[in-house]
Amino acid sequence: MKKQNNYMHKRDNDPQTEVYVVTRDRRRTSDRNFINEEDAKREAQYWISICKNYDPSSKVSIVKTAKPRKIR
Repeated sequence: MKKQNNYMHKRDNDPQTEVYVVTRDRRRTSDRNFINEEDAKREAQYWISICKNYDPSSKVSIVKTAKPRKIR
């Protein structure tokens, strides 16, 4: 599972990389950014199973973004 920390800074010469962020009710579930969608889906499925038991009204989603630090 490839993960990228949210606090990694982009260098000036790096291309803008898009990552996947798992959110619950429009808030991040962790500080992890996922490189590929499959890993993000696995993490989202984990949160969906938890929310079904404790908070069925929660919405878990995957956001693809080039600016993961903007998602709080």
